[in-house]
Amino acid sequence: MPYWGTKPADSDYAFDALGAYLFLIKERMFNDMTTAIEKAYPEQSILASLQFVRLVSAEFPECVNVHFRKKELLRAKAGFAEWYEVAKGKIPAEYRHAILSEADKEFDLFERQVLS
Repeated sequence: MPYWGTKPADSDYAFDALGAYLFLIKERMFNDMTTAIEKAYPEQSILASLQFVRLVSAEFPECVNVHFRKKELLRAKAGFAEWYEVAKGKIPAEYRHAILSEADKEFDLFERQVLS
């Protein structure tokens, strides 16, 4: 890839910068996931991070494919399931089913739009 390009990710420098941002998002997502599980925090950052990456992948698919693969999605899904089990008692009952439903949708969208 050349140093110069007409689009944001057409140059090595821009591609590397986007990759660094995506790496930081992934790292933060998994660090936050660990904390949320350990402390049973009723928060939903895993899904928000995945949705952000999925939306970015529409514009920069090559950058996302470098940092997010099937193993990262499986890790996020497993982490979400573990988080839900330890935190569901802190989530208001009227939101529990909807959160699971939205999680299933986001994991499916991520797999179809990012990993396919």
